[in-house]
Amino acid sequence: MRLSLAIMKRIVPERAVFSLCRLRGRADVFPFGFALLSLLFQAVPGFAAVPGPLEFESLTHAAYRFDGFIGNRIQANIQNWLIPAPEANPGMVTMFHSRDRKPALDLVPWAGEFAGKYLVSAIQTLRMTSSSDLRQVATKVIAALISSQSADGYLGPFPRDARLTTRQDLWGHYHCMLGLLMWHETTGDIEALEACKRAADLICSTFLNSGLRVIDAGSPESNTAIIHCMGILHRLTGELRYLELMGEIEKDWEKSGDYLQTDPIGTDFFRTEKPKLEKLHALRGLLELYRITGKTAYRQALTNHWWSILESDRRTSGVSPSEQESTANPTGLASVETCGTAAWIALTIDTLQATGDSRVADELERSTYNTVAGAQHPSGRWWTAHTPLNGARESSARSNSSQARPGMPELNCCSVSGPQSLGMLSEWAVMKTADGFAVNYLGPGMFQGKLENGTPVAIELKTDYPLSGRIEIRVEPLIPRRFSLKIRIPEWSRTATVQINRAGAQNVAPGQYWELSRRWRERDLVTLSLDMSVRGVPRPHATAGQLSIFRGPLLLAYDQKYNSADASEIPKMDPWRIEDSRRAIVQSKENSSVLSPWILLDVSASLGKTIRLCDFASAGAYGTYYRSLLRTQIED
Repeated sequence: MRLSLAIMKRIVPERAVFSLCRLRGRADVFPFGFALLSLLFQAVPGFAAVPGPLEFESLTHAAYRFDGFIGNRIQANIQNWLIPAPEANPGMVTMFHSRDRKPALDLVPWAGEFAGKYLVSAIQTLRMTSSSDLRQVATKVIAALISSQSADGYLGPFPRDARLTTRQDLWGHYHCMLGLLMWHETTGDIEALEACKRAADLICSTFLNSGLRVIDAGSPESNTAIIHCMGILHRLTGELRYLELMGEIEKDWEKSGDYLQTDPIGTDFFRTEKPKLEKLHALRGLLELYRITGKTAYRQALTNHWWSILESDRRTSGVSPSEQESTANPTGLASVETCGTAAWIALTIDTLQATGDSRVADELERSTYNTVAGAQHPSGRWWTAHTPLNGARESSARSNSSQARPGMPELNCCSVSGPQSLGMLSEWAVMKTADGFAVNYLGPGMFQGKLENGTPVAIELKTDYPLSGRIEIRVEPLIPRRFSLKIRIPEWSRTATVQINRAGAQNVAPGQYWELSRRWRERDLVTLSLDMSVRGVPRPHATAGQLSIFRGPLLLAYDQKYNSADASEIPKMDPWRIEDSRRAIVQSKENSSVLSPWILLDVSASLGKTIRLCDFASAGAYGTYYRSLLRTQIED
């Protein structure tokens, strides 16, 4: 039976079952394995014998170190949010223990997500740091969450008469189960995996062959996201019930979005029913279905929906459904929601895994440097709920104050989602390819991972990017090995050059990966040079007559803090002169603070005037008004 389970987990062809059993002298196992495989093929029409391969894979057991601006933000997030948050907001976990006490807790319908999202961000961050303090805090939260689980597997904060079938309880379970799965992946903790399985078994017994469906629980845009977690669990355990529930949820989609069937006929995501940000998590189930079945329709639906969202919802700072849902108005002024940013980045990582397309990785860079860093206060103490292109930054604890409860004054959907956006760097900065690694993140830092044959490889990036476009990438395998290295060449760079050990390289094209397969040796050096010219991007439609200004991946913005002119006095920008800019030095390193901008530029405007712009990530850090959409002399 053990052999059959191993075969089931790998989803091998039926004839392989017979061959393997004969090799082991266990032909008696064949009928059992055949019966299970037959059941599987019957349960899921079109089930493929070979699972769907990925172009890139995230490396959950690699080690990262991020330096520079992003490294500072990660450390601030650790010290000022991830470590103190559980004690400052003990209700994060005690709500689970108090669910059947009187009087009943008055919780928002999605309250169960808070602990799960916190854990996901903490575990992602642990992959990027050696913080023993954070590990101790996360360990305590995991233990407290597991100890709150009911004997039947329930892992939510609601009383018995409202479990799973009302509110957004399945949504809360999804995030808690994802946190437990990631903890198991990272630490090998079997107890976390068993707790996750108990919750999954309860969900299956509630919604399989019971007369109830997941869609009956309401809020399908959020509750059907459980399909993503069930896919991971099925791949990990081989349990067929988890796969069966995925099939039933796919049927439920037909009444709520129908992500698979609407895609082939060209229906844009924003035209689906309730195109809310929570649905992006449900869309992640498409990649799981592809990985399990090998059915390319799932992968195609995922990528087509991704491109649809990109085209309909990209703000200049990055893509995110605005006002909690897709609006098909990428040039509008609606704020970018932090929850939507986290969901978008997660879906984008899945799309990058499925396609290996460097333009997808470009969007991760754009969102991280601008939307994500802009949503996090530089101190790391708080995150916004909404980050407008023009306006002011406000703490999510204030914007989402209706979600706060005794014992959890700072908890809301965005305060626990924002840190995930930063933590997900561990899933896309460097990724595994079929025969090597893909370097997506170009900022300073270090990566350590292993080749398929087990050889350790270190990749160090020495640079002050995104301030300059020169990036030195040192590749150091423990012993000389042949493998492929892909390096992302951003599409926004007009020109780019690559040198390998100071010799010029060929086939360098913006919007693609530069790739080299060779026998890499210690101290091999790849030098990448990018065009960091200041560039203007005219805004059409709703924001016609306005301009977004970029330098490299950084969106720039006016901030009252650095200008004597008020917002109404900002001179119009001359698109033909904006490249005539110069770095403004207003603070020495000795006098700088965490609120200091990453970059300040004096950019030429009309009538011989100049305007001082800072990076969007730092704009408004002092509570001042900022503006990233600037008027231009050219009207639409």
